[in-house]
Amino acid sequence: MTIIFTEILKWKRNKTVWGIFILTAILGVFAVERACSISRSSPLMDSFGDLYTLAFKNLTSLFLPIVLGMFATTLFFDEQKNDTLKGLLIIPVSKAQLYFSKIAVVILMSLGLCLFTFVICIVGGLIAGGFTDLNTETILQAGLLFLAGGALIPVAMLPIIFLATLSKGYILPIGAVLLYLVPVVLAPSQLMGLHPLASVMGIYPHISPAAIEMVNSWTGNAVITASPMTCSVSLLAIGIISTIVSVIVLQKKTF
Repeated sequence: MTIIFTEILKWKRNKTVWGIFILTAILGVFAVERACSISRSSPLMDSFGDLYTLAFKNLTSLFLPIVLGMFATTLFFDEQKNDTLKGLLIIPVSKAQLYFSKIAVVILMSLGLCLFTFVICIVGGLIAGGFTDLNTETILQAGLLFLAGGALIPVAMLPIIFLATLSKGYILPIGAVLLYLVPVVLAPSQLMGLHPLASVMGIYPHISPAAIEMVNSWTGNAVITASPMTCSVSLLAIGIISTIVSVIVLQKKTF
């Protein structure tokens, strides 16, 4: 916990983090602007579910995986670049503790961005007005969706974080993030239960009715054959394997 708290204090002062939150705010405001400009008689924006799923999709489809991949790479590589890792290991802090503390920071970053967007959605829904379904039930459904995305997407990015622990620079992991996203963009429904990010997408429809419509739109109304259990088991298995090999790589690394 001390290491995690130290990491948070360190990144709290970093301008990159503030830049990420500003970009996240822009994405959320864009969804609110759409809600304000589209009539409630249109099926595109006739419910609060349309607003929060639009904001969620804007955040999690590409932006959040890319941000987390770059953020995790920076967390691991900057310690080596600034030659501060040796000092941490002398404390002593095990490399496994170091790994899990940084993963915790990545998860907190993800949850923070999702919570931030969730708040923007509620405020935006009140500002836009006209949402007859803006009530406790839909707010809880929205909160659960954002919470699920904030917790599951970092797990789906663990294979990329493994590359961050393996690499001696930024190029390989950051380039891999973009390649990692391409299959999910092209064939999300076919990769559910195989690709971690697609598996996360396969879990969303079981959170709320609005999430079902969102995923249908995401996949082009393709038939989803993978069950949420299959997606969850696949996501967990790949995450565990990525974690184990990452810790092994760090253990064998000399600094």
